[in-house]
Amino acid sequence: MKLTATRLVQNALLCLAFLGMVPMANANSNLNPPPKQVTQTIDGAKLMGYGTLRWFGLRVYDGQLWANAEAGDFNYKRDPSWLELKYARDFDGSDIAERSIDEMEAIGAGTKEQRQAWLTKLNSIFPNVKKGHTLSALFTPGKGMQLFRNGQPLARVDDPELAEAFMGIWLDPKTSAPEMRRELIGLKR
Repeated sequence: MKLTATRLVQNALLCLAFLGMVPMANANSNLNPPPKQVTQTIDGAKLMGYGTLRWFGLRVYDGQLWANAEAGDFNYKRDPSWLELKYARDFDGSDIAERSIDEMEAIGAGTKEQRQAWLTKLNSIFPNVKKGHTLSALFTPGKGMQLFRNGQPLARVDDPELAEAFMGIWLDPKTSAPEMRRELIGLKR
């Protein structure tokens, strides 16, 4: 079988296109399909985006955000959403709670007294996590959030301000991780 110059170029382009997709597939290998909690509670939910939080180059966790808004129109204070974090290393639950409060303070959420009460609440909720574990939040604006560990119910938070502040850690414009925020809300892929 003779390969013409045109056929050779087509085959080469096809190979390059395939090779270009392999890294993308590997980059998405940490994503999970939408859990039933998403499909049962958020009409028309779709993956808004996904990203990785790194600290001094070390991967801390991969995140994905599901909602029913368009990328340019998403507002975490208004739109119901599911945020899932898949941890790349082990963490104590108390460290997760304390870091969450620090991040809430940085975005200006709550008063000092509220954050102290929130810390007590989060310390009672967050378990220790191991590499590969997930922690997820199903957020309903104005009502609160349901937290999940590895897809199983963990706790219900009926404090709308705490729930909004928690989601703001990743989704508020003042987040300490603006790159991950852009990835999660679908502004950068």
